[in-house]
Amino acid sequence: MIANNLNPPVPVQPRLNPLQVLWLQELEIDQLWGAPFVSAKLGKTGQSHAVSGQAPDTAAVSAQTSSQAFRPSTSSTASLPEQAALQRTAKPVRPVTPVTPKPEEAKPVVPVRPELANLDWAGLRDSAANCMSCDLGSYRKQAVFGEGDVQADWMFIEEAPGEQDDWHGQPFRGKAGELFSNILKAIGLSREQVFIAPLIKCRPIANKAPSKEEIASCADFIQEQIARVQPKCIVVFGRAANTLLGSNEPTDVLRGKTHSITAKNGVQIPVVVTYHPNHLMVMQSDKAKAWQDLQRAQQLMNS
Repeated sequence: MIANNLNPPVPVQPRLNPLQVLWLQELEIDQLWGAPFVSAKLGKTGQSHAVSGQAPDTAAVSAQTSSQAFRPSTSSTASLPEQAALQRTAKPVRPVTPVTPKPEEAKPVVPVRPELANLDWAGLRDSAANCMSCDLGSYRKQAVFGEGDVQADWMFIEEAPGEQDDWHGQPFRGKAGELFSNILKAIGLSREQVFIAPLIKCRPIANKAPSKEEIASCADFIQEQIARVQPKCIVVFGRAANTLLGSNEPTDVLRGKTHSITAKNGVQIPVVVTYHPNHLMVMQSDKAKAWQDLQRAQQLMNS
């Protein structure tokens, strides 16, 4: 019961509309201030009349409010505060924006490499410069084809270009290149008298060891170069020997003996394995072994 300001106070029973009654019953509340609800039942004209001391018919209330129980209503049957409360709790309906699918990006067209055997020397160089057979072609500054005398008796092969080689487009640049030039001078040769080529024509990312796929992409180039130069002896540095000879043995095991390969034209060519100049700059104690390897190559040239 609710007191008012009348003197003496006159008890007033709470008046609830059917929607409020339904909410309270869902909370298991069937009395307010110790008295049953007084439901203000709505008639067809929208006017209400009191029913004292009786609980509302739940089924009737449910049927009347079924369309209002889960969505706010702004009809005239609810009071203005109730309409405002319902509008505040209502979630706005966001318009659905249709998603337009993005057009597929056109994949880059990888040029088909021509048959290298049908190219002259200049065409072979251009093919290497434009090759995109592996991912390294996307990162290089310049392809390192090789340089020197294309009819030389000596051929020197390393694994892949370094940073300076990539920048200049020439093999054996930088500090390792200076040491290589001194090695040539020690056996009475110059860069112009020999042919120098890397197995891989593009610098591997971060100077990592090239993958099998990258090696396979460049294998035809070095085979064509060997067949066309037709050297009397090949000196191969470091890991390049594993690819050229098809061996998994380390350089320490492969050096100190004479190997051979069969060129594309069927000619047998002797091969000598030695340490790469980059290795010799770190392990200077191996320079004596490298000198022995070069003397072996000289003996093969003179035999």
